[in-house]
Amino acid sequence: MYANEGCVQLLFFEGPRPEVTYRDRAGKYQGQTGVTLPRL
Repeated sequence: MYANEGCVQLLFFEGPRPEVTYRDRAGKYQGQTGVTLPRL
């Protein structure tokens, strides 16, 4: 490595599937098209 040089390390772990998924919850951002502003 040299001075002023970036360094990145990415780790991906696979965990167990959740019992309730975001699809099951019918989340407020499901089916959005384009940019969607935050909803309360």
